[in-house]
Amino acid sequence: MDRGRLYHAKLVLPDSICQDGTINFADGKIQAIDAAEDLQITGTSGEEQNIEWDLGGDLLIPGLIDTHVHGAGGFDVMDGTPESFEALRMALLKEGTTGFLPTTMSSTREELLRVLKNVSFVMNNRQSGLTEAGAEILGVHMEGPFLSLKYKGAQAAGTIWGLDAESGPEFFKQILQDFPDLIRILTFAPERPDAHKLAAVCLANRLIPSVGHSDADYERMQEARRWGIRHVTHAFNAMPGIHHRNPGLLTQALLNDETIIEIIADGVHIHPAVLDLVLRLKPAGLVCLISDGSRAVGMPDGEYELGGQETTVHEGVARLSDGTIAGSAFSLLQGLRILVQSLQYPIQQAVRYVTLNPARLLGVDKRLGSLEVDKDATFIRLSSNLELKQVWFRGKLVVDYD
Repeated sequence: MDRGRLYHAKLVLPDSICQDGTINFADGKIQAIDAAEDLQITGTSGEEQNIEWDLGGDLLIPGLIDTHVHGAGGFDVMDGTPESFEALRMALLKEGTTGFLPTTMSSTREELLRVLKNVSFVMNNRQSGLTEAGAEILGVHMEGPFLSLKYKGAQAAGTIWGLDAESGPEFFKQILQDFPDLIRILTFAPERPDAHKLAAVCLANRLIPSVGHSDADYERMQEARRWGIRHVTHAFNAMPGIHHRNPGLLTQALLNDETIIEIIADGVHIHPAVLDLVLRLKPAGLVCLISDGSRAVGMPDGEYELGGQETTVHEGVARLSDGTIAGSAFSLLQGLRILVQSLQYPIQQAVRYVTLNPARLLGVDKRLGSLEVDKDATFIRLSSNLELKQVWFRGKLVVDYD
């Protein structure tokens, strides 16, 4: 059985920081967490593969979990091949993201089914002969095609289903039958005539209905809440802002203590002050930072494709030709940096928005999302200025920049 110990680490625990800690793991699970001075570091003994690593006071936090990401490393979810999914998994792992929901965009039925078929294949065939190392796919986030044309954002208008489409809920129900337990979140606009049925299908199948790319007003958002919708996709983006006479869906979501809000915290999509405002208004467990990353994540400035449209990335900002921000060129780790370095949030508070909160949202917090005994030995090592140095995945060192 593989065993290991990382010591002289600044461990970011769920409710505290261990300034000089040791974490022991075996067979991919955390076995013990202790103060370093209480343990004697020993070398390899017998036939056991003992890993001993002095982290020199660096931060050790849980692996990041991204519930909304379209691509990275030059690859996109809508490429839709097993090879592209494996390359995307590795690209995200190199950015410190160890679990994620590949997020689709509005597309034709045929294209969407091809993507879902192949992501399901990758999830269910770990011994397929493809790359084994990579971030864990935790399901799929379907963003569209049941959206508002007015707030389409970077979604191609021709791929969004018309408001008179009655077959949407039936099509979605068929997807859930064909790919059981694959879809985790569906983003749609609640003002559409098919929205109530879509919400009902989601809840009947224990997945998360989410409001996004929507022109819903305050009253429609209240109604959506009565349907059981408790989630908002990339709040403030692809939806109306807050107006003092037209509070809109955002005001309702911010005031409601059951609604979970996604935030793209890359410093581009929303101003850090707005992020700070949200975190002051919402209970700590009801905000998840996301990347909304595109294939430009980890890549140089240049021309890229997103949802069938050309984007230009300049100084880390991705835009369509009309100037619309088109996904993010930053990984989820950037959101953590914004919280800690720009807004001065304590590291243990900031970490939960990119680890434990998304883990709880997806129901995987019994094994992911925090440094606790019996959870997966999946964590990332950061320098004091939050530069990524290492990624450990189930007790194995899989990325090393140190």
